[in-house]
Amino acid sequence: MENNSKKVKYDGKPLEYDFDGIKELNNPIPPWLVYLWYISLIFSAMYFVYYHIYKLGDLQDAEYERQMAKAVTSVQKHHEESGQLNMVILAGDEDMADGEAIYKEKLCATCHGALGEGNAIGPNLTDNYWIHGTGDVASVFDVIKNGVPTKGMTPFKDQLSDEKILQVSSYILQKLQGTNPPNAKEPQGVLVE
Repeated sequence: MENNSKKVKYDGKPLEYDFDGIKELNNPIPPWLVYLWYISLIFSAMYFVYYHIYKLGDLQDAEYERQMAKAVTSVQKHHEESGQLNMVILAGDEDMADGEAIYKEKLCATCHGALGEGNAIGPNLTDNYWIHGTGDVASVFDVIKNGVPTKGMTPFKDQLSDEKILQVSSYILQKLQGTNPPNAKEPQGVLVE
């Protein structure tokens, strides 16, 4: 029986052999793909020589470390320019007076007692035991600023500026810490010496 179907014309030329009557056409790779392959080979050879043999450029790890150091420097410079507070105790009389006023006004005394002795709600602030942080100015500042919602400590970041929070932190560490008020609450947390 004769096959009357239309014959499809291919651009490639048939190869010299066939298998079971099937002829394979010679469809060469497009020239642009061959050139791209040559370019990638040349580039990889140049890359290997530049980075691994002569070591003229930084590899990924070294470049990452360099960029991170640059970023840290940039962040420190930004903090210096923006006037961000240094975490140091403000020991001036005016700062202590402002810190005491904030302590009494902002309900600190309600939960922690007028003398920092603690009560049924808040812990004792006069001993060397700390539930959160290590008793340094940065950890006290962080607890006042961000609060401890799971323990009922309100965050004051929306109510007080960083300077005011640092003043009350300084007041707690300078005037309340180490005193022995009457009816002081039992120590809680970890002893920090």
